[in-house]
Amino acid sequence: MIYKVSYVVIGSEHPGAILNQEVPPVPGNTVKLGQNTFEVIEVTDLIPPRGDFAYLHATVRLVNAGDAA
Repeated sequence: MIYKVSYVVIGSEHPGAILNQEVPPVPGNTVKLGQNTFEVIEVTDLIPPRGDFAYLHATVRLVNAGDAA
């Protein structure tokens, strides 16, 4: 199964991201988007899975801002 995940960042100006993943995000996990690390707060299905694809929405919050150097 491939998970197409839309990451939406709360409390930050980060634009978020859409990623293809082999493992779904789970609340409490961390994900690296660019130089920054985020904690997954909530995960919901966008639409029912179709074939080998599942479409998810994940709300995340900034945990650690990385260096731009």
